[in-house]
Amino acid sequence: MNSKLIGGVTEFLNTDKELSELKEFIQSSGVGAVPALPRALEIVEGNVRWHRLHRRQFYQWLSKPPSAALG
Repeated sequence: MNSKLIGGVTEFLNTDKELSELKEFIQSSGVGAVPALPRALEIVEGNVRWHRLHRRQFYQWLSKPPSAALG
């Protein structure tokens, strides 16, 4: 597998379910087979943490009218 492909596919994963699915995939395929997978796992774990911490504030910001979002 191409590391760019793996990064592109996993870059936007941010839920616990997606993280679990990635872990299952890595376990079934063998981490040593693809060096980019451990890094992808770190990125998705970070995405999940960020999403948990900032989801509410982010959605509130998105729901503001355009003029209010700038200020």
